[in-house]
Parts: sequence; C-alpha cells; structure tokens
Amino acid sequence: MKYISMMMGALLTVGTAQAQTPPRLRTPFVENWGQVPPAVLDRQAKEFADTYFLEGLGERKEIAFTFDDGPSLDTPALLDLLKKENVKATFFWQGSQIEQFPDTVRRALAEGHTLANHSYNHPDLSKLEENGVWWKDQIERTQQAYQKVVGFQPSMMRPPYGFLNDSQIKSLRDKGMKAILWSVDSADWFHTYQNKMDELASNAIENVIKQYIHPEAIVLMHDSGGRGRKPTIMATSRLIPVLRKQGYQFTTVDKLLNIPAKLAPVKPTPTL
Repeated sequence: MKYISMMMGALLTVGTAQAQTPPRLRTPFVENWGQVPPAVLDRQAKEFADTYFLEGLGERKEIAFTFDDGPSLDTPALLDLLKKENVKATFFWQGSQIEQFPDTVRRALAEGHTLANHSYNHPDLSKLEENGVWWKDQIERTQQAYQKVVGFQPSMMRPPYGFLNDSQIKSLRDKGMKAILWSVDSADWFHTYQNKMDELASNAIENVIKQYIHPEAIVLMHDSGGRGRKPTIMATSRLIPVLRKQGYQFTTVDKLLNIPAKLAPVKPTPTL
C-alpha cells in the first residue's frame, strides 16, 4: 500500500527529475519483495564509484534502456520495436536463456545492442560467496555461454535483485568488470503481476518512467519472466516518442559510461 500511495502521489506531480549527485535510486522502492534496499545501492555506488554504477556521471539528456532476464519468446517483438525506432538498448541476460535462444542473442548483437551478464539462473549472488560459487557457477558460466554464441565476453554484469557483497564488487573490479545497477526502476515485474490487463500494466510502467526519468538515467525493465513482457513492450513503444519529444536521446550503458562493452581477450601464455 505504501508503494501504491507513493506512485499515485508521483503521478500527480508535474515535471521531470534532474540529475543529482550522488547517484541514487529515484523511483519508489517496492518493499518486502526481495529487492536490494536503496540505502545499499547508494552506499555501494559511493564506495565503489569506479566499478558500481546507478546512472551516468553527468547531465546529458541521454538515457539507457536496459532489459533483464532474457532472452525469451518475448524478446523478438522487443527487438522489432527497437529496430523500428532506431533505439539501441542494453540486455542483461542469463546464461541459461542464452543457451536456449542463441539466435536471438546473435540478432541483438547484429542490430547494435549491448550484451551483458545477469548470472546463469538468477540467484541472490550475495548468498553464494563461499568457495567462489557465485563466480564459477553464475558469472563465469554465463561469460562462457556468451563466448560460445557470439565469440566474446561482456565487461558488464547486473546482479539479480541487485545484491552483491562488497567483496564481490572488489572481485569484479579485479577482473575488469563493472556492476551496473539502476536509477529508475520501472517495476514492470510488479505492475505486470498486480494488473492482469496488459493495458493497465503498461500504463503503470510508462507512468513510472515518465515521472522519474532524468539525464543519464539507467532504466531497469525486463524482457523475460512473469506472465510475459507484452506490457513492458507496450510501455516502451509509447515512451520512446514521448521521451524524444522531451529532448532525450537513447544510448547503451557502455556508451553512457564511456567504458568497453567487451572484455579484452585473454592472451595465451607463450611457451618456450
């Protein structure tokens, strides 16, 4: 109820949020649904500013749409929309889904989207730290899935539910990877669950993003999971022209942050 009240109040507010420092989650937090608390996001973004990102570093009117959990049977329709609108997005995908839909992965790459790591099968990584299981069974396994399908390994990852221990962030930094979180959570998973009618769910998703969008935002959405992602695609189709009219341009996370999208290949050790 608290979340819904906050959202109703937000929809009555006119105007667009402006970029602020330090980076922070701008949207209302859906409590008691297993998501990383905003205070943790804020602290880790401050303490690991070179590795852990919630948004861009400036106030350019550029935004990055990101989609988690796929690829899935819904992803081709999303790719069709993005191609039609000439919008490039960033996909944080699971290794298990990459293995199931390799042609969709190759299509997304060919159409100019950025690919990134979202674990192998979506656990809370912070609970898998012992003996490096979180890395070997989740991140590295997904990196290898990408290597097999597209011939490279992404430089960026997003932890499921947003949970990473500080030591895991340090490990990512040591491996040359970046943790990408978000400043605008569309809560599309929540609204799709709460609203069984696609139009109502898509309206709610659209309104959250319109209310809280800001310069150099990283926007969290999903292209897999739940009862399907048609509401997210519907909302995205309406958001693109609205945000363009406000002067926003769409970019990928790597370009927003000016970081490589791919890890440099490991050179084999020469033999004597």
